Amino acid sequence: MEIAKSIFREYDIRGIYPKEINENLMKQISKAISIKCINEGVSEICVGRDGRISGESLLNSLSSSLSEYGIKVLNIGLVTTPLLYFAAKKSNHKSGVMITGSHNPKNYNGIKLVINDSPVSGSEIYELINKDKSYTKEPAEIIYKDIKKEYIQEVKNNVNINKSIKVVTDCGNGAAGCIVPELFKSIGCEVIELFSEVNGNFPNHHPDPSKIENLSNLIAKVKESGSDLGLAFDGDGDRVGLVTDKGEVVLPDKIMMILSKDILATKKGKIIYDVKCSNALESIILKNGGEPIISPTGHFHIKNGINKHNPLLAGEMSGHIFFNDKWYGFDDGHYSGARIIEIILKENKKISEIESELPMIYSTPELNINVTDESKFKIVENFINEFSLEGEKITIDGLRINFENGWALLRASNTTPKLVLRFEGDSANDLEKIKHDFLNELSRICPDIDINLV
Repeated sequence: MEIAKSIFREYDIRGIYPKEINENLMKQISKAISIKCINEGVSEICVGRDGRISGESLLNSLSSSLSEYGIKVLNIGLVTTPLLYFAAKKSNHKSGVMITGSHNPKNYNGIKLVINDSPVSGSEIYELINKDKSYTKEPAEIIYKDIKKEYIQEVKNNVNINKSIKVVTDCGNGAAGCIVPELFKSIGCEVIELFSEVNGNFPNHHPDPSKIENLSNLIAKVKESGSDLGLAFDGDGDRVGLVTDKGEVVLPDKIMMILSKDILATKKGKIIYDVKCSNALESIILKNGGEPIISPTGHFHIKNGINKHNPLLAGEMSGHIFFNDKWYGFDDGHYSGARIIEIILKENKKISEIESELPMIYSTPELNINVTDESKFKIVENFINEFSLEGEKITIDGLRINFENGWALLRASNTTPKLVLRFEGDSANDLEKIKHDFLNELSRICPDIDINLV
């Protein structure tokens, strides 16, 4: 079978099952992982999977193949990605493989990989697949372990939640259902559950909290139940969405503002955020004595930034939040939810009141234009080269152009065949003008694109 190079992406592996990613390919990926492990002196690795229908079979293939290549396997089964990262942090070699399609459609699956506490790109694994593996070992041990109780106990010890709060949790039938209800009950919350049953067909809505339409059930339940907040999670639980007691969605860069103010009140240090985040986040970090660092989008880049800069906090517009002040520095949706609850109780205010104290932002959510995986990077490259509007250009990830009255962004998604756009203005009129002018420029430079924002 010919390997589809396009599934080995900048910061993970993601493809359609079984056409592009399957049990046979998993054996070849296992060989590449074992070469990387041996080269790094790693003899043991944690493995887990999310709730996708193909996950169990792919995990079995991965585990047995790694064992055959002499790598000891700690199989933690059906988990969220944060639980896999937690298990890796707790293991001797700080290495793990998560089989997950994250927020892609249900027929996708993939791999997120960390070895020696550092992320490994899909492209590096692709290069290793064709390497000869001349050494052989006896098959290594496969150990099965449930990590959830250890994780829950550590979160309980880590956060200060001293009274009950009513929270609605929407797991979207993703892997978060295996940990979120038990976790939030354990830290003292009254939990109203939505879609906690793990079901890889995602029968209720797609598990992607960055899309407002996926939060409609959560908004309705928060209002109906008079809850203090609502929390939504993506398919593998490493991203969080937040709804206030009034049923209003708090975009992730505003969540980052709330968290930054809280953390910087007692510790000073660096905070990393991606190119999709609001200018107001940078202002709040500076105002509260922190050092802002802008990063390309993607957990691979953010994690490398964490290893390089050792920030207190990092986050992305997609809802990945990485706590590094008193947690482990990996993206963790359910732990992020616990920290938000901790702030609500500490401030003794409703989350809607805390949010109302932040600057008014005139911005769009993340917008997408459907293209192809083969064309998306070339489109962005042409756009950067031909762009003619005046402004400060930031090209660490696509083109972010800062104007006097706001900014605009175009970048290629690393996980889907889409272009990603976002716009912000100092006023509603500024926002509309920036968006209009930027899209006109895109039409001029790339006339063949169907600019249908979704």
